[in-house]
Amino acid sequence: MSMTSPDMNMSFASAQVGFVAKYLAANWSLDPIISVPFILIPTILYLRGLPVLLRQNQINGEKAPGTEAKKIISFAVGMGLWALAFLSPILFWSMVYLWVHMLFHVMVMIAAPPLLAGSRPWHVMKAGVPQSLRGLTERIGASLTGDGLTGSAVRVITNPWLDFAYFNVVMWLWFVPKMMTYGVDNKYVMDIMHLSFITAGFLLFFHLVDSPPYPSRIPNPIVRLGVILGCTYSSWALAMILGLTHHPWFAVYSHIPSKTLSPMADQQIGASILWVLCMEPFVYTAYYNIYLWLNMSEKGTFRDNALPWIKRVRRGPAYSAAEPED
Repeated sequence: MSMTSPDMNMSFASAQVGFVAKYLAANWSLDPIISVPFILIPTILYLRGLPVLLRQNQINGEKAPGTEAKKIISFAVGMGLWALAFLSPILFWSMVYLWVHMLFHVMVMIAAPPLLAGSRPWHVMKAGVPQSLRGLTERIGASLTGDGLTGSAVRVITNPWLDFAYFNVVMWLWFVPKMMTYGVDNKYVMDIMHLSFITAGFLLFFHLVDSPPYPSRIPNPIVRLGVILGCTYSSWALAMILGLTHHPWFAVYSHIPSKTLSPMADQQIGASILWVLCMEPFVYTAYYNIYLWLNMSEKGTFRDNALPWIKRVRRGPAYSAAEPED
């Protein structure tokens, strides 16, 4: 017994080292098409601007928007989820295991966006823009929010009903078996898929979580709750179909050498991840809007008639009441 125990322990230790080397230490990646504009640049601007505003807070005796501790934590967790999804081995293994792809999908499209929108990072990132570029960024900002062609395009892109439809189309489109095959096998299609995940999630949650100075185009929290419910049911329906079907959908995940997990088990685990993990961000966002509704009702600023808002939604962001507080 005393002679076999060390061998068993060494075998176990070797297995753990092999696991770490295979799944955690290798296959880190950097896709500049996604990582640079959506992760690296915003993070650099944020890290440059945060110390500036924190020093101003000490001088002025009041906190600038987005510099509260919970906002900083929210940004760190949200951006950390995006970084973990796109830079860590999760991205590589999402091309091998469907359940890892589903985890990636939820992290990028559902979990991170409400945290980033709720962190209200815009003032902080603006303070991080180098002095030599501030004139350019101000002109770009004026163009995006103005009455010209660019501003009109932005208002179309940020139309909440279009963003609601876009989110659900993206949610379902990439689980069409042929689209999944294209997304996994072709690098350029994969970039389009990842870009759609990021933009669909952020455009939707930008309307559901207030992120001043850019007001939501859904000022009514009751309407927001309806949007949240619709997206939750859509995600659950997809999870149920994937989990309850009797055969695997995706040939691209079925014929991978050395993969020991069966395609059906892989698909069922992925469905479970979508069913369970998509719910938490939607629940937290719903809780935020219930709190907002009660807060506005107490102050007398809540309007329960959503019809005038629906008629005005095409023009652009504007609150019908005072900007809500946390």
